[in-house]
Amino acid sequence: MIERVDAYPSVVEYDPAWPAVFEEVRIRVAPAVADLDASIEHVGSTAVPGLAAKPIIDVDVGAVPGDAGGSTAWATLRSLAGDGDQALSVLNGMLGDLLEARQSSLAIPMTFRCDGVELGLDRHALAEQLPGATGSVCLFVPGLMGSDAVWRFPRQVGMTYGSRLAADRNVTSVFLGYNSGRHVSVNGRQLALLLQALVAAWPVEIEELSVVGHSMGGLVVRSACYYGAQEGCSWVEKVRRVFLLGAPMSGAPLEKLVHVADFTLTTIWNPVTRFIGRALRRRSAGIKDLRFGALVEEDWSGHDPDELRWPCRQPVPLLRTADHYVIAGSLASRIDHPAARVLGDSLVTFFSATGQTLTRWGATPFADSHVRNLPKIGHLALAHDDTVYEQMLAWWTTP
Repeated sequence: MIERVDAYPSVVEYDPAWPAVFEEVRIRVAPAVADLDASIEHVGSTAVPGLAAKPIIDVDVGAVPGDAGGSTAWATLRSLAGDGDQALSVLNGMLGDLLEARQSSLAIPMTFRCDGVELGLDRHALAEQLPGATGSVCLFVPGLMGSDAVWRFPRQVGMTYGSRLAADRNVTSVFLGYNSGRHVSVNGRQLALLLQALVAAWPVEIEELSVVGHSMGGLVVRSACYYGAQEGCSWVEKVRRVFLLGAPMSGAPLEKLVHVADFTLTTIWNPVTRFIGRALRRRSAGIKDLRFGALVEEDWSGHDPDELRWPCRQPVPLLRTADHYVIAGSLASRIDHPAARVLGDSLVTFFSATGQTLTRWGATPFADSHVRNLPKIGHLALAHDDTVYEQMLAWWTTP
């Protein structure tokens, strides 16, 4: 990291010369990292056009895996994760926006999958891949760093919510794979378009569409529904049920803590703390969207993602054609236990899962009868738990 600083600089008006200063620094730094697959980026407040800031040119030099074959970091991550798909999902969750910007082969494309196989988006291909396709379809969207594996029940080979719905309700399930390091709104827009293509190519007429989003996946689902409605996509009218499992509708406490930590560490005039702060700041746009539960582009565009600010989110209404259901988990044995309110499922609190905010404490867009807070269920377990499935099935049968 190279910075041009004066002692204790003050905030000044945006200077159009700042990009040129960064370019000068980039040219000087580039030869030193020529042998690495590294990016050199202008970061911080001076990188945002029109934004008043301290006159400090922050430069981020980050090495990322360039391809799946030759990266030691990639090989190490695969060995730790124990599963190639899961390791790739973790990498995308951490650095997915950077991987996409560098057009890396490790960036996960958004695809629909069934039994681990990517589905084609033309009628002939789908008819061959899904010979038993029904008119009732359910889409499963995993959360940050999630893959198809998150939906699998432990020690029960081949069992997922999808396989159980097929047996109990004759539902055909489809699973989404995507780069969770991108902005939620970017993934939401693309999902809205892909769903339009999927519905058009489905082998039989789709009578009803249900969507299940776990964790960040719930935000992507809400974003896709918003953009689908804005664009007049026909699939929106077919959505009957939206299940949000531990989705941080009002933000994730852990990301808020990390944000305060990186802001504090980079503000302290000490090279070591600033280095640690910059390392934390390298986390993906998708992770930063979890701070306040950003759903649409207006929630982040034009704002410095690393400044301390009060959330300014655009209102996103629920789909009028669908029933929306929320299931939150709690590590505590009783949902009325004080720890249940503070810790939630370890990553998302009941307060956030139900979309409450400090300015509208207790107010939630979801009907009380469509909300459940389940004890002794952690965040990841919400994607593969008998109690969760039984609750989903009960709502499915009796809305």
